[in-house]
Amino acid sequence: MSAPIGQHWQQVSECEDLLGADFHARTFAFAGPRTQVHTTLIHHTGNPDATKAILYVHGYTDYFFQTGLAEHFVKLGYRFYAIDLQGYGRSIRPSTPPNWCESIEQYGQDLDIALATMKQDGVDQVVLLGHSTGGLVLSTYLAQPYAPPERESHYNKAFPEVIGLMLNSPFLALPFPPAVLNYVSWPVRILVSLLPFSYLRAKKINIYSKSLHTIYGGEWDYRLDWKPSQGFDLSFHWLREVIVAQRNLAHQQLSISTLMCHSEQSSIGKLTVEETQQGDGVLDVDSMQQAAERTFTNLTKVSIAKGFHDLYLSHPPARKAYLSAMTNWLENLD
Repeated sequence: MSAPIGQHWQQVSECEDLLGADFHARTFAFAGPRTQVHTTLIHHTGNPDATKAILYVHGYTDYFFQTGLAEHFVKLGYRFYAIDLQGYGRSIRPSTPPNWCESIEQYGQDLDIALATMKQDGVDQVVLLGHSTGGLVLSTYLAQPYAPPERESHYNKAFPEVIGLMLNSPFLALPFPPAVLNYVSWPVRILVSLLPFSYLRAKKINIYSKSLHTIYGGEWDYRLDWKPSQGFDLSFHWLREVIVAQRNLAHQQLSISTLMCHSEQSSIGKLTVEETQQGDGVLDVDSMQQAAERTFTNLTKVSIAKGFHDLYLSHPPARKAYLSAMTNWLENLD
């Protein structure tokens, strides 16, 4: 399938998704900063005539596998879409190192493809939902001061209207408490700038992963080649670009109606699965909140008791509270 005029991508495959008959996947190829890359749009087949939809963007070392999340929004009457960004999950290719990016802004190409495809499907309005780094990606996309000419000329006709943003533990600040963050952010930025081709090698299985996957006694069964328990090697260049994107956002004012859900507390550095499961074992909740309050002028915050970093993957009581918070917010958005 050829791309519409002014859009520089090509659909290369379309099939039933690995999640089963209720899910469909379309893969698109386009030119990345260094080589051709791919992005994959997954959608639930429910509510095919609905004109409102949710678009979900995953976090770091992640991909979309949360079928119950899709089913929740379908029951509310929405269509549901999710995207595996270039270099993640279904979109990993031999020529594309997992999680690599030249800049956070480049994921705007993936989002353009997803939104244009949703518009072609008949979606007129969309609420964006981002987890962790996905929240940073979406916020950066919405904060772009200008659009490339080809995007600008097609925006009104080719894209649905974005009417809201939901954030699930967004990666808006480095994982340090506010008092510490002020002192470490610049040294970290200098270090990763001086050593852009260095990596932190992924060797040890992290406690957070042990709290999730069934092989460690968790509730979730997902592909460990796409979401490895030890993570992928952490690129210093990637971390530098995250810091740059976070600092840019700190100087933006976004008026879009925004819901941020987060755990009641952080549990970073805990030594056991049980302790880690008491809160967000990846990011600092206080720094996250402060960063969100600087950027979003129409912000609703909801704290989830004993919520994991990915609130949907929490134990059932916290998961139910998270889903209820989104449901209530969407009702008010209407």
